[in-house]
Amino acid sequence: MHIDKAYKIIENNLPSNYVKLVQEKLEDPDLSSGIIRNLKNRVTKYPKTKINVLNALVEVANEYQEHLRKLRDLTQ
Repeated sequence: MHIDKAYKIIENNLPSNYVKLVQEKLEDPDLSSGIIRNLKNRVTKYPKTKINVLNALVEVANEYQEHLRKLRDLTQ
């Protein structure tokens, strides 16, 4: 299922400033940092109504991991 795969990706791959990055990606004034953190931590049942936030979390995690790979390549 998409949601389970998304959580596997974001589980350990998000940068510490992921909340701000997700807010910048979505540009939704009603999207609070609490909603983003709760969704990331599976505290609430938002995934079906906030799938765009979950997708943005996956994008941020993938982008962060790509930046880390590039950094490792440059320093080796």
